[in-house]
Amino acid sequence: MTAIDAGEPSPEVNVLERAMDRAEIFRAAHRLVTDLDWGSYTVDVPDVARVAEFLAGEWA
Repeated sequence: MTAIDAGEPSPEVNVLERAMDRAEIFRAAHRLVTDLDWGSYTVDVPDVARVAEFLAGEWA
């Protein structure tokens, strides 16, 4: 089998990859937050966003 040399990725591909990485971090944060028992507290989007921001700092 021969290798295909596609060259450097286009700027659009880099933007898409970054968006996909951010989406995956947000999904991981959502899974983490919703799997925990918060008692009577209702988790909202800003809570998930804060966890995602923390995870992004850890994974960067």
